[in-house]
Amino acid sequence: MIKKLIIKRALFAVILLFSAHVVFAQSMGSPKAIVVPGVYTHSQTKKEFPKYLVGYKRHRIYAFDKIKSNIGAVYNSKKGKTTISVYLYPAGEGSEDRLRNEYLSAFREVVLVSLKGITTNHVPTFYAKDGYKVNGIRTHIAGLEDRSRSYLSVFECGKWFFKLRITSALLDTTEIINLEREILNEFAPTDFVKQSPLIPEATIYLAPAARADSLIAVASMGSAFKKIQWANENVDSLERAAGFPSLYLELHVASLTEFVRQEQVKQEIRQKWTMKPETAEYLSELNRIIASGYLREFIMDQYDRIMIVPENVTLDFKSYRQWTLAQPVRISLDERFYVISYAEE
Repeated sequence: MIKKLIIKRALFAVILLFSAHVVFAQSMGSPKAIVVPGVYTHSQTKKEFPKYLVGYKRHRIYAFDKIKSNIGAVYNSKKGKTTISVYLYPAGEGSEDRLRNEYLSAFREVVLVSLKGITTNHVPTFYAKDGYKVNGIRTHIAGLEDRSRSYLSVFECGKWFFKLRITSALLDTTEIINLEREILNEFAPTDFVKQSPLIPEATIYLAPAARADSLIAVASMGSAFKKIQWANENVDSLERAAGFPSLYLELHVASLTEFVRQEQVKQEIRQKWTMKPETAEYLSELNRIIASGYLREFIMDQYDRIMIVPENVTLDFKSYRQWTLAQPVRISLDERFYVISYAEE
């Protein structure tokens, strides 16, 4: 059954699903070489993959699907000490956390093919142009033995993912960052959003766990609506056209705070909502975390510390870690009660 609710001029369709986790990863089937002497134009977006990219010659270009919507191009320096790999492929439905999931999948691929030790860090990034903004996640990977440097970034661009990898035994970190900027300006990933923006009318997919009892159902819906409201009030519509802004830390703070507030509302209005022991335990645990003052640290830890943090927010992971040693955290935000998604046009 589909129940439609209209809240603040936005239409939300609430659909019950068996899974609350939506992921669309790049299909890595057998790549087929595309033979083209000069510029290759991606048919769906009309984006051009030139023979020479910021001075680097295209070595090969591949398609990972039959209709050539999922492609990758490799560019090399003259002496082969620097390699640029650029990928453009469908992102699927605009579900929250698809960017983080896709980035972590790409990062795992890099780690699996590396036989040597590495050091790395993951940070949010973005590209903005003409009022549009696409969020991304990036990392610089340093080889511990061969001193090689590798850069990986993934951007969420409406209906598309744009992935970039630079590997070099010659360039230093500053030079790689400058090279990345040149490549992004060449491809302008905001163009993909201009062509195919998502519709920022949110669909909430409820997991079976959200139907365990009436309180968890109401708490889940309240949390989801608060998350949508925060996004609408704090993130520009042209940024939301690229994807649901789930990298923002304060969005999750607002939604989890609203989640536990539903129990307080129950007590205030004395309504007879059903609540199973598991629900009571979950709410008690979440209330304990909020009362400790470490809600933000908890959220950051749960999401691999890949979040957009306000400049005025100071996080104390050392104290949080000491607190968790004395009072272990048992709940996990990976156990979803719902997933929010923006639709394709």
